[in-house]
Amino acid sequence: GINAEYGPSKDEKKKKKKTAKPVLQSVVERGLVQTEPVYSDITKNHGKYSRLHVDKKLFPGELLGFVTPWNSHGYDVAKTFGAKFNFISPVWLQIVPGAGGGSYRIQGGHDIDAGWIRDVRANGTDLRVLPRLLFEQWSLQHLAQVTSSEAELLHMVQVVVEFFKGEGFDGAVLEVWRQFAGREKARLHRMIMALSEGLKEAGNMATFLVIPPGVQPFPELFDKHDFKILQPYVDRFVMMTYDHHHGTGRPGPVGPMDWGLRNILLIMEHEDNDKYRYKLLYGLNFYGADFRGDGQFEPILGGRYIELLRSSKPNQFIWHLKASEHSFEYREPSGIHKVFYPSLRSLQKRIEAAEKFKIGLAIWEIGQGLDYFYDLF
Repeated sequence: GINAEYGPSKDEKKKKKKTAKPVLQSVVERGLVQTEPVYSDITKNHGKYSRLHVDKKLFPGELLGFVTPWNSHGYDVAKTFGAKFNFISPVWLQIVPGAGGGSYRIQGGHDIDAGWIRDVRANGTDLRVLPRLLFEQWSLQHLAQVTSSEAELLHMVQVVVEFFKGEGFDGAVLEVWRQFAGREKARLHRMIMALSEGLKEAGNMATFLVIPPGVQPFPELFDKHDFKILQPYVDRFVMMTYDHHHGTGRPGPVGPMDWGLRNILLIMEHEDNDKYRYKLLYGLNFYGADFRGDGQFEPILGGRYIELLRSSKPNQFIWHLKASEHSFEYREPSGIHKVFYPSLRSLQKRIEAAEKFKIGLAIWEIGQGLDYFYDLF
């Protein structure tokens, strides 16, 4: 989502990555999935995924991976591990209203990489490519305008549909809900329904909707009634079950699992929704957070995490039981830092929970993680 759109640090750009050779055994077979991991096991193995498991999909539910142009390693991940994914969503496009409303244009087309799309599709037999479409610079006024006249709404839908059909995409992942902070829901419902119908009619393109978490420390912007109303129109709902630390303002887990699952249950509370639980994709962060003593934090990606492990050589990780996340501490002249970053164990717990709940998973984003993570999926 919006908060998590971190690019590589300057150091990461400078370094040419040493690529590790794939190995035969998976991380499970090598005994690397542990509640008490050893830092050197991570630094030595994070690039060594199993080449025997590369084409095998282990997670029985659906898997979506977001790819961003600013972490280009994700483009390679999608090609290497394509067989494990059902959906790839490149974060390329924005729809922007014109100055007086009435005209809509899609930006970001320069990022579209048709050759890469071909390669990705060649890899996974049923893999579908659905770029994210971010509603950018939209005010409540724009929303009111586009939904108060049928002609205007159809015009906006047509702009989207023609663009997506012209590029041969399999659908769109709409990021439009959080921008309006729970206001004007009826208008949002109407706009999403119209987009969904337009995409479906124009070539059976799917509509996915990104939804914000609704459990404390966040307000419930999207609820079980919104799900019930939109379910006939929205093929998958991508739940942003991360950035918990943005809400608390304190050092802590990025996407604690007890909280994440409460978000899912909140939507499933409505008995009509339960049979559509397969439409929910639980969001996994592949980035972490490095907290200073004063609670300020920086996002960290896989490369920086490995650097920190190498330089600080932590003698232990703390396993946060309810959150199902690992953290470690390191010392700097300015004080003690706490680092939270996904581990094999934390991911395995979420995969098991998704299997039990019969829901799918969505990764934000596949350029930020460690390659051996994919052995688990």
